[in-house]
Amino acid sequence: MSFTVKGMCRHGELAHRRKTAEAALTKARELAKIGCYDVHIITPEGRDYASSEFGDLPRSAVAWRPIQKTNTHP
Repeated sequence: MSFTVKGMCRHGELAHRRKTAEAALTKARELAKIGCYDVHIITPEGRDYASSEFGDLPRSAVAWRPIQKTNTHP
Protein backbone atom coordinates (compact mmCIF):
# COMPACT_ATOMS: atom_id res chain seq x y z
CA MET A 1 0.00 0.00 0.00
CA SER A 2 1.49 3.33 -1.02
CA PHE A 3 0.39 6.90 -1.52
CA THR A 4 1.62 8.85 -4.55
CA VAL A 5 2.41 12.53 -4.22
CA LYS A 6 2.53 14.45 -7.51
CA GLY A 7 3.34 18.05 -8.24
CA MET A 8 4.43 20.25 -11.13
CA CYS A 9 7.60 22.30 -10.92
CA ARG A 10 9.59 24.28 -13.43
CA HIS A 11 11.36 21.11 -14.60
CA GLY A 12 8.22 19.04 -15.10
CA GLU A 13 6.16 16.63 -13.03
CA LEU A 14 7.52 15.14 -9.83
CA ALA A 15 6.13 11.95 -8.30
CA HIS A 16 7.02 10.48 -4.91
CA ARG A 17 5.67 7.40 -3.14
CA ARG A 18 5.07 7.26 0.61
CA LYS A 19 3.81 4.42 2.81
CA THR A 20 1.47 6.45 5.05
CA ALA A 21 -0.99 9.30 4.64
CA GLU A 22 1.02 11.34 7.14
CA ALA A 23 4.25 10.91 5.16
CA ALA A 24 2.44 11.77 1.92
CA LEU A 25 1.00 14.91 3.48
CA THR A 26 4.45 15.95 4.71
CA LYS A 27 5.94 15.45 1.23
CA ALA A 28 3.06 17.35 -0.40
CA ARG A 29 3.68 20.29 1.93
CA GLU A 30 7.41 20.17 1.14
CA LEU A 31 6.68 20.29 -2.60
CA ALA A 32 4.37 23.26 -2.17
CA LYS A 33 6.94 25.02 -0.01
CA ILE A 34 9.65 24.76 -2.69
CA GLY A 35 7.33 26.23 -5.32
CA CYS A 36 5.62 23.24 -6.88
CA TYR A 37 2.02 23.71 -7.94
CA ASP A 38 -0.88 21.42 -8.79
CA VAL A 39 0.13 19.16 -5.89
CA HIS A 40 -2.00 16.01 -5.45
CA ILE A 41 -2.00 12.99 -3.18
CA ILE A 42 -3.34 9.78 -4.67
CA THR A 43 -4.40 7.09 -2.19
CA PRO A 44 -3.77 3.36 -2.70
CA GLU A 45 -7.47 3.06 -3.61
CA GLY A 46 -7.05 5.65 -6.38
CA ARG A 47 -8.74 8.64 -4.69
CA ASP A 48 -7.08 11.87 -5.86
CA TYR A 49 -6.83 14.67 -3.28
CA ALA A 50 -5.94 18.17 -4.51
CA SER A 51 -4.14 20.52 -2.13
CA SER A 52 -7.44 22.16 -1.14
CA GLU A 53 -8.71 18.73 0.01
CA PHE A 54 -5.73 17.64 2.12
CA GLY A 55 -7.78 18.19 5.27
CA ASP A 56 -10.14 15.45 4.07
CA LEU A 57 -7.31 12.93 3.58
CA PRO A 58 -7.99 9.89 5.81
CA ARG A 59 -5.27 9.34 8.38
CA SER A 60 -4.46 6.38 10.55
CA ALA A 61 -5.64 6.24 14.15
CA VAL A 62 -2.01 6.30 15.25
CA ALA A 63 -1.66 9.84 13.96
CA TRP A 64 -4.37 11.06 16.32
CA ARG A 65 -3.13 9.27 19.43
CA PRO A 66 -1.85 11.72 22.07
CA ILE A 67 1.87 11.61 22.68
CA GLN A 68 2.87 10.47 26.13
CA LYS A 69 5.83 12.24 27.57
CA THR A 70 8.19 10.14 29.61
CA ASN A 71 10.94 11.27 31.87
CA THR A 72 14.14 9.73 30.57
CA HIS A 73 16.36 11.58 33.02
CA PRO A 74 16.79 10.12 36.51
